[in-house]
Amino acid sequence: MVRSMIYSAVFVVLASILQGAIAVTPGCGKAPPASGTKSVGNRQYILQVPANYDSNKEYKLIFGFHWLSGSMNNVAPGYYGLRDLARESAIFVAPNGLDAGWANTNNRDTTFVDQILTELKNTLCINEREIFATGFSYGGGMSYSLACSHANVFRSVAIMAGAQLSGCSGGETKIPYLGIHGVQDNVLNISQGRSLRDRYLRVNGCQSKNAPEPAGGADSTFIKTEYSCNAGFPVWWIAHGGGHIGSPGGQNYFATQTWDFWTRAINDGVTNPQPTNTPVPVPTPTPTPTSNPGNCAARYGQCGGQGWSGATCCQSGSACQAVNQWYSQCV
Repeated sequence: MVRSMIYSAVFVVLASILQGAIAVTPGCGKAPPASGTKSVGNRQYILQVPANYDSNKEYKLIFGFHWLSGSMNNVAPGYYGLRDLARESAIFVAPNGLDAGWANTNNRDTTFVDQILTELKNTLCINEREIFATGFSYGGGMSYSLACSHANVFRSVAIMAGAQLSGCSGGETKIPYLGIHGVQDNVLNISQGRSLRDRYLRVNGCQSKNAPEPAGGADSTFIKTEYSCNAGFPVWWIAHGGGHIGSPGGQNYFATQTWDFWTRAINDGVTNPQPTNTPVPVPTPTPTPTSNPGNCAARYGQCGGQGWSGATCCQSGSACQAVNQWYSQCV
């Protein structure tokens, strides 16, 4: 009798563990929503469901955030070149910011992301261990904010020419981190990108390492530094010779490096990583904000904010406007 009770208890525990191991999102098995523009309250996002979507298969979920004065329509349908690399193996989302940006006042934007996640998990089959975020400029700042506050939700982030623009609540939980920045960036100086990187070098337990950067020149010239960190939480830093751009003018190595980071590097040293594929890239260029030499900040450049020590005037035709306590921009 006692032995039987023990066996029964063990069976219940094993069943519980197995159920947790194969848990799926509520949307698995359901007919998917159509791709297109969706609404959550008074806010919108663009959803891209794979053309060959299988409701019984779990998919990666990738968020792409736009830059200041951009919109979700600038990110979709290419998603910084990542959608071509995914080859219909991932679900993509392009949220629309308020006031064409991501000030995240009172966490309004992270709340919006949570609302999207809830909606998508209820309607689509998502691998909750493979949710990612990326963005350029202000979109990079929003992705960084999610790394800080949602490291238990997002598997990894890729920050292109970003800075701390949308806050950083938390920021002490490990998450694989990829930073890409131009040495000639006169909108968000590369020192701001290094600052974001350095947080996760510390948090992820990375070993100190020299990170050389190219001289200013073509954006096709880049140097990648791969840090040795805790298994499953790598940090990569890519410095290129260009300015404030979300995609290089030639081959889109921003996308190919990001895809390699998300599908291979984050699994190095991890027990039983999930199999992944890295397809051949098809670059998708994105617009490059204008630059302006001189002592005043260029249009779309930073001109103020808490801790800012750079130019506080703007080029002719633009004015310095506060976005939030950390960031003012020439618009």
